[in-house]
Amino acid sequence: MTTQRLSTASQARSGPPLGIAGKITIAALIWLGIGALAGGIALVTRPDGSNMQFDTAILAGSPFADFLVPGLVLGGLFGVGSLAVAVMGARHHVAAPFLAFGIGCAQMIWIAVQLAIIDTLSFLHPLMFATGLVIALGAVAWGLPTLRAWRVAS
Repeated sequence: MTTQRLSTASQARSGPPLGIAGKITIAALIWLGIGALAGGIALVTRPDGSNMQFDTAILAGSPFADFLVPGLVLGGLFGVGSLAVAVMGARHHVAAPFLAFGIGCAQMIWIAVQLAIIDTLSFLHPLMFATGLVIALGAVAWGLPTLRAWRVAS
């Protein structure tokens, strides 16, 4: 096996180098994770929404009577999940870019569904949608070398 092929096979097992795309993705995951964890905790501790000055009436078109389940999803998936993937990325785990892509896409879907249900626009909606987009796009650029290495190695 040539040195190039060995290097590519090694990269397929370990994660890709961070580069600028990985660093941006990790930074956006941390930004999302901290904000989502804080919001999730606020909603779970006061499911009536009073911590964040929300009225449960905005949930009328949703399957939720209060903010407990949305708070668990926000804090769990987008809070803890984003921070865990950021740590994985910093450690060059091979799955990090792919998990980051999933979180970025899920974040954009979360915001779109939220807007459809609550029918109210906050400055946070476009900001957090853009955060999901940055994570997803950055993850693609970051994970591409691994995909290419897998193709060469197989």
